[in-house]
Amino acid sequence: MRRLLAYVKNTFINGLLVILPVGFTFYILWLVYRMILSFAGRGSEFGNLIGNFLMMTIGRRWFPGIGVILTFFLVFLVGLITRIYVGRKAYTLLDNLIGSTPLVNKMYVTVKQIINAVLSSESTTFRDVVMFEYPRRGAYTVGFVTNENLGEVESIIGEESVATFIFTTPNPLSGMVVFLPKDDLTYLDLTVEEGLRLVLSMGIVIPSKFLDNSVGSKVLKAED
Repeated sequence: MRRLLAYVKNTFINGLLVILPVGFTFYILWLVYRMILSFAGRGSEFGNLIGNFLMMTIGRRWFPGIGVILTFFLVFLVGLITRIYVGRKAYTLLDNLIGSTPLVNKMYVTVKQIINAVLSSESTTFRDVVMFEYPRRGAYTVGFVTNENLGEVESIIGEESVATFIFTTPNPLSGMVVFLPKDDLTYLDLTVEEGLRLVLSMGIVIPSKFLDNSVGSKVLKAED
């Protein structure tokens, strides 16, 4: 009976790990979709302009799926605008404004870093996935290197050091920064995305390369 309950529990958790990230993503897109429909849907002022344009071009005032197309177009347009100089400046001002707003700033900055780390190929927010002894000897924590140029902090420590961010799982919106000597770190052969999955799943999602006993020492990056 215990084995059956354990199997049901583990299977249910695995289901949640699949459903929750996908569900959250689609929920955000749905909110954007609803916002666009309220602004540009059928019957709205902007929607009437779209309807008139469609009537002149394709002979129909509306058609199913136009809300999805508008959602995709809006996301694409925002990305396009932020690639030009004026758009980048406007985004920087908005980013600084939200980042300096009390209560909102902590959540905003953390979520932004996570999303950039996962989605952006140019992101350097999290550079490497590392493991080190913390909070006591013999206990190990997985962290993410965020800065290798510490200046005066490094001179205080007295040796080459890095800044490492630790998530306080299961809450991904908080964590702590630890300054550690580089020699105390074990660099894991994981992508940032794999490291985030490992940590934010509370250790439930283990990278397949870790489960392969034949991997051995290849799991760890060789230090120069």
